[in-house]
Amino acid sequence: MSGLRVWAMCYLRKVRRCLSTLLFLLVGTGQAVTLTVWTHYVKGDRDWLNTQAHDFTARTGHRVQIRTVAFGDLWRRWSSADRAGPDVVVGVPDEWLTGVAPLAAPLPARALGDEAGQQAFTLAGRVLGLPLMAEAVALVYNPRLVPRPPTTWAELEEVVAAEAKAARLGLALDLTDPYTQAGVFHAYGAPMFGQKGGEADLAALGLATPGAAQAATFLRELGGRPGIRSGLNDASALAAFGHGRLALWVTGPWNVEHLFRTGQDLRSVPLPPPPGAAQSWQPYVGRQGVMVAARSPDQPAALALAQALTTQGAQIMLYKAGGRLPSHPAARAQLANEDRTLGGFDQAIRAGVPIPSSPAVFSVWAPWREALRRLQTEPRQPARALLDEAVRQIRAALKL
Repeated sequence: MSGLRVWAMCYLRKVRRCLSTLLFLLVGTGQAVTLTVWTHYVKGDRDWLNTQAHDFTARTGHRVQIRTVAFGDLWRRWSSADRAGPDVVVGVPDEWLTGVAPLAAPLPARALGDEAGQQAFTLAGRVLGLPLMAEAVALVYNPRLVPRPPTTWAELEEVVAAEAKAARLGLALDLTDPYTQAGVFHAYGAPMFGQKGGEADLAALGLATPGAAQAATFLRELGGRPGIRSGLNDASALAAFGHGRLALWVTGPWNVEHLFRTGQDLRSVPLPPPPGAAQSWQPYVGRQGVMVAARSPDQPAALALAQALTTQGAQIMLYKAGGRLPSHPAARAQLANEDRTLGGFDQAIRAGVPIPSSPAVFSVWAPWREALRRLQTEPRQPARALLDEAVRQIRAALKL
């Protein structure tokens, strides 16, 4: 082959490489899109989202515009939105899953290392969201006042009695809140709904079971124990904890940042099983995730953004920005290793159960709450009768 021909071939290869590179850049620029994100996150959570969106744009060229929608309006407005609606929705609760399923694009299943989180956003074998954060209540305590956390219910009652004897408040525990007391009902074998074919069996109401009557009787008796403070709201409990007048409080990770500000030392542990319960205490675990809108015209880019927002690193940054614990167990364990305050919440999330992902849930909360309230205010009413009234109201609402 002549030298001229060799030179010509080399030159053509260089030209082709240059043209390929130029074409790639042009196509990449042409594929850049603008994604619209809807979220109810505000303050530190919103700052986290702004930072993540900025980094995503820097990496991909896709612009991200973020719109705040109030939590109470998010589902309704998403349902009525046309193509001008969101491409990505951040902060969707797992308990909405059945209701928002028609609005969410199915996502590719992949090994996340967060099986419980992925299952929380999976319906009928379809992954409809990527898990972002998780929460469950746990027992927060002041180790200066309670050096050794209770591991049994008898020990817990001894600690509470001692606190009351020392003229402190004892244990703040909302006995009228079904979300807080769900762990007790689960321990006695009374979930909100039974299960049928892997889905919630709406006809099998847990409040109608003997276990629910056991749980209700126990909670009524607990309300009469010295040192149990059911009526403290969050503001009052925080103030009492900060002044060293409250040693124990059953609350969620959403209050940890406020507790830090009190200047008091704090730790957390799961609640022990209630007396006579066949199972361990199992609180509700609420999760929020990121969904890609089914109507989005840019689903590949939207999926890339959803995946970027839900990495372990992004979840850890979300906690540090606004206090939302990661859904991913490895990310949560890393934070718990860095801060002993979080250990009990981590354990509670691992031991807990998801809130049923059915619109029927919204028909249960109010009657359940009213039954718990009347347990404390109407001591002569049989516990079973109060639960039966709640069951009647729920069945009427669900047309069962």
